[in-house]
Amino acid sequence: MKQKRKPKKEKIIKLNIDKRIVFSYKEPEVLRTCINEQGMLAGRIQTGLSRKAQKKLAVEVKRARHLALLPFVQTV
Repeated sequence: MKQKRKPKKEKIIKLNIDKRIVFSYKEPEVLRTCINEQGMLAGRIQTGLSRKAQKKLAVEVKRARHLALLPFVQTV
């Protein structure tokens, strides 16, 4: 009998604790918490955001990258 693999525990950021969080490209420190080492945006499961809020977050990250407030790829 094969043993079932346990799913990996993923790091949960949970930004949606405070409902008044407004994402803005002008605050790259807040946006940087949602980006991993490769520069990819964390998924909805990791951030704990709704679909609508995750989309707004993605748009603001793209704006910040375009204005060079956030890097496209982070070098290690």
